[in-house]
Amino acid sequence: MRYTLGVFIVLFFLNCGTPPRKPGGDIIGNTPEKTEAPDQKEIIVAPVTPDGAVSANFISGEVPFYAYVKNVDTRRAITSVSFENTLLPDIQIPGSYGATLSSLRFPELDRDVLLVNSRLKDPNFNKYYVYILRNNEWKQMVNGFAIHKSNRPDTLSPIRIDPENPNNMLRYYSVFDLDKSSGNKYTWRLLTESVPIKNR
Repeated sequence: MRYTLGVFIVLFFLNCGTPPRKPGGDIIGNTPEKTEAPDQKEIIVAPVTPDGAVSANFISGEVPFYAYVKNVDTRRAITSVSFENTLLPDIQIPGSYGATLSSLRFPELDRDVLLVNSRLKDPNFNKYYVYILRNNEWKQMVNGFAIHKSNRPDTLSPIRIDPENPNNMLRYYSVFDLDKSSGNKYTWRLLTESVPIKNR
């Protein structure tokens, strides 16, 4: 009994000198101070739009997306037009050595259309194609048509809906004509024609 009492007294004195432990706290040193990280501003990287891309509402009621010239194969004379919406098929333009893109908006249509101004082997001409997106396919509204550079195609809108017949498009085209008054004895005349819309 004496022995038990002695052990009890020794343990009592040992525990009196030890500070009580906090559960989960540090054993050595002070508790660390809580610091809050400063608010970090979210960095938003804007998507890179390819050079020469044109953005438009090609799908009615949807978010606009862009079209761009993806590739020019000068060996095979094919220009590829691709889209921000990668689910859509590319457009392959045969006989083309490059292109510039623009969009056209007609009040008679529920969406924008894509106008492709294609460069031909003969640099004196531009060939135009008008595409509309229907059922996830790019379809030509009318056949392609060429305009001679002397007819200033860069300053005119080459195609529009025919105001007299909304089921047709009125497009410009160039025609070779003999002209004795011209220094070259010929000229390129700019004419218009009304053609039916193939895909509306």
